[in-house]
Amino acid sequence: MATALHKFCIVLILAMAAASTTPGQQPKMKLAKIEIEGLQRLSSEQVITVSELEIGQTVDIAAIDAASQRLMDSGLIKKLSYKLHPNGNQTTGIVKIEEARGEESLVIFDNFVWFSDEELAAAVRREVPFFNGITAPDVGNITESITHALQLFLSEHKIAGKVEYMPASDNPGKQEHIFTVRGASLPICALHFPGAKNVDENHLIKSSEKLMGIDYSRRFAGLFAANNLFPIYREVGQLHATFGPPTASFGKDANCKDRVEVTIPVDEGAIYSWEKAEWSGNQALVSQQLETLLGMKAGEVANGLKFDQGMVAVRKGYGRKGFIAAGLRSSPEFDDAARKVTYRIAIKEGPQYHMGNLIIKGFPDSAAKLLRETWALKAGDVYDQGYPKEFFDKTLGDVMKKVIEESRAQGKKGVPRIQSREQPNRDTLTVDVTIELSS
Repeated sequence: MATALHKFCIVLILAMAAASTTPGQQPKMKLAKIEIEGLQRLSSEQVITVSELEIGQTVDIAAIDAASQRLMDSGLIKKLSYKLHPNGNQTTGIVKIEEARGEESLVIFDNFVWFSDEELAAAVRREVPFFNGITAPDVGNITESITHALQLFLSEHKIAGKVEYMPASDNPGKQEHIFTVRGASLPICALHFPGAKNVDENHLIKSSEKLMGIDYSRRFAGLFAANNLFPIYREVGQLHATFGPPTASFGKDANCKDRVEVTIPVDEGAIYSWEKAEWSGNQALVSQQLETLLGMKAGEVANGLKFDQGMVAVRKGYGRKGFIAAGLRSSPEFDDAARKVTYRIAIKEGPQYHMGNLIIKGFPDSAAKLLRETWALKAGDVYDQGYPKEFFDKTLGDVMKKVIEESRAQGKKGVPRIQSREQPNRDTLTVDVTIELSS
């Protein structure tokens, strides 16, 4: 930005100096015409409006410099330079710009329950004429201008509250511009889910009880639906179900007076059945073993939660074979005509680990001896990641009984606690297991 402004000022000073008739006086000229070069998404009118220059205006170096800075601060322009073509006491300004590309994010009016998004966008455009009502640049000072415009709009309508801006990102590389009114009481009193058919709306309402009574936030309500209600649809095979942006209004009946009713539209989508899984990268476990662990059957409803549990079982299956770092990546392929889904599951098995050392800490000698004698995995054996739990379930009860009896005989109070942990060693491909007793 500094380089562009510097070049511009040099050109401008020379041009104006040539047109100056009074030595030592800052030259001024009437702006007869403005030409914008490099336009792609923006219009000339938008650029000129942001610059705040006007045809017929008398300009000097300070005025042009300020206009240039306003353009750069808007976030719409990445680079710019000017040339002036003076003619007597008039000049034509040629502005060459490079627009900022792909650096815009969604604007969310989070809890402006009093107004529609269209009304809010119109209010913002009074202060930010180029605002498209949907997105805003990620750089520049536009978010400050939007905040100011929204605050003015609230004041005009005598609504108490302070408008605050917060950038937010739920996914890497995806930012949102969130504008929220702080200090307003907007408790949720009712929920509606238009579009709910296969899943009863009352079930969705009951599953959303945590929203009731809290202050409304469009962003939070949307995230809640995606994280807490979408799994309900995944369980019944509606893997493409989506929730629209929440909307809110003040309640009309007595039970909801001065509180907020929230509507979250849902598009349930088709119910898919399971067709098959296609495995790749597996060597330690054959496809038939993986199918058994996954537990999905051809023709049944493609239960997304059951699939998740099956993937956990597959990882555990690899862990029992010593492949404790195995990675799984799944991608669905939908046959919309037949309403079936196939999952391609790529496996990266990684190295096989073996048992390292069994480390016993804090136990009396007799109990430590019993633990070592009972522990079946020997150093060098293929590590079975499921074995420690089985060991604790079957053996630890008897050991702890003896430990507690001995502790009581010594007059100690309290119940001892047992902690266990795995310590994989990537260099030796071994796993040390520590079992520690603490009071």
